[in-house]
Amino acid sequence: MSSINAPDSRVNVLLRLVGIMFLALGAAMTYLTYQEAAAATLVPALVPVLYLLSTMLMVAGFAAFIARYRESGAPKA
Repeated sequence: MSSINAPDSRVNVLLRLVGIMFLALGAAMTYLTYQEAAAATLVPALVPVLYLLSTMLMVAGFAAFIARYRESGAPKA
C-alpha cells in the first residue's frame, strides 16, 4: 500500500486542473472555429489548422487529466 503525502497530492490536483483547462480551451476553440466557419467570416484555409490545434490541446489536456505524479528515486527515511 502506498502512502500519499501532501506535496504529491497538491501536484496531482494542479496537474488535473491544468488538464481541465486545456480540455476547456480546446473545446472552446473547436466551438468558436465551427461558429466562425459556419458564418463564413473565417478564411477557409485556416479552418483545418485551427481544428488541428484545438484537437492537440484537447489531447494534451486529457493526458494531463489522467496523469499521476509519482516521485522517483529512493524512498525517504
